[in-house]
Amino acid sequence: MSLVFSVPGKTFIAGEYLALQEGPTLVFLSQPYFELEVNRGRGSLGSIHPDSPAGLFTRKHQDYFSQFDLVFKDPYAGKGGFGASTAQFLGAYALWLYQEASQQDMEKLLDFKHLLEAYYEVAWKGEGQRPSGADLVGQLKGALTFFEKRQGLISVKSWPFTDLEMHLLHTGNKVATHEHLKNLKTFDVTDLEKSFAAIRASFEDHDSAAFIAGITSYGEALKKLGFTCNETLFLLNEIQQIPGVMTAKGCGALGADVVLVITRKNESEHLAQFCQSRRLSLTASSQKIANGLQVRGTL
Repeated sequence: MSLVFSVPGKTFIAGEYLALQEGPTLVFLSQPYFELEVNRGRGSLGSIHPDSPAGLFTRKHQDYFSQFDLVFKDPYAGKGGFGASTAQFLGAYALWLYQEASQQDMEKLLDFKHLLEAYYEVAWKGEGQRPSGADLVGQLKGALTFFEKRQGLISVKSWPFTDLEMHLLHTGNKVATHEHLKNLKTFDVTDLEKSFAAIRASFEDHDSAAFIAGITSYGEALKKLGFTCNETLFLLNEIQQIPGVMTAKGCGALGADVVLVITRKNESEHLAQFCQSRRLSLTASSQKIANGLQVRGTL
């Protein structure tokens, strides 16, 4: 029988770039799930690249992983921005821990500090900015995860705004995050932190107007720092004109792969028509919030 690790897709609602300085982040975890299927075998990695974080981690523990064959299933069909690489690593890391724990004890054993240290060892070669791993923690925890590494704080939330809907639009563009981080210089986070504080407070207060204002100001702060690519800036200008849209921002490295769009409740039909006319895909929404890492089956 197979062992299957299911890992949700991830998107930074806010906190990208703050995470690089161990600051606060908000990660949205969405369906559909990535899956890492494990069978007894001879150490095949399937589609996992041997030099990816997951590939390097399995090589580091080759004696253990040589007894399994891995099959990684990507429901996003290679579209960037949803965390395929970190999903592969989280699945491989969970499999490595599986030798020491039953399925019921997996959550206790998956301490985020140990998880991140293992990830840094294989995901960063000491050049430029180190990847934060905040997305990895989000994929472990699920739903809407607030995470701040420097404080060691994790808080998992549900969607609190009954009058709003959240949508993810895939642009079709791609930025290689590891290459971007390699060349990224230090930057001032003052405006980003101020905007993020407003977003966090809006969750606590269930204040949708404050949330919209916080997302808008965070997007403006990214733009001011030069952290939104031109293609996304042009797209955002168009999206802001669509009826029902309250705000929008690019997500992740240079906001290239994925755009977050907030609409009024039940008023996303014009956004859907826009995406259809532009051949852009709506890949997730606040109706598809996902749990964190799940394990099923047995070996």
